[in-house]
Amino acid sequence: MVGVAAVPAWLQSSRFYRFDWIPVWGPAACWTIAVLLLALPGLAGRREPGRIKPPSLVVAIVLGVAMVPVWSVSMFATSFAAEDSEVVAVAVNSDGRHELVTELHKIYNHPPGCRVLLRERGWLFSRQDTVWNEDVCPQHVSFTGDTMIEAVTESGETERWKFDADQMQVDRIYRFR
Repeated sequence: MVGVAAVPAWLQSSRFYRFDWIPVWGPAACWTIAVLLLALPGLAGRREPGRIKPPSLVVAIVLGVAMVPVWSVSMFATSFAAEDSEVVAVAVNSDGRHELVTELHKIYNHPPGCRVLLRERGWLFSRQDTVWNEDVCPQHVSFTGDTMIEAVTESGETERWKFDADQMQVDRIYRFR
């Protein structure tokens, strides 16, 4: 059950930024722990000579062998999905419920870029949404009013976007330059 629950947690980890540390190999680790827990009763019980192995132990052995390729794929994906980011600036709105985080990031095999993330603050399931994702960081990003975000681009232009605080969505289709 834990292994099955790990998959949606991993898929949603980018939306709920406090869980973005859930690694690619998280589901494989949970499944392996589940297989070990399944095998535990079969290994702990006494067996008399000539008695067959309990079905849970046989199932655990089969599932354990099946985990080998899952771990291989997970480790392969981890090596290619590595991400490195550095926070450059943080702006907090007037009521303190949201923040704009500007960060430089490098994803394996992609050129370095800059992104600005709108984040909720202060609770475990805080959500985030991408405001900006381009090659160059904006000169300045700030909140203007309760539901507006303003960014001054590298060329000096000012761009504004509205965001829905309840849905945590930004009215911007960001582009890659």
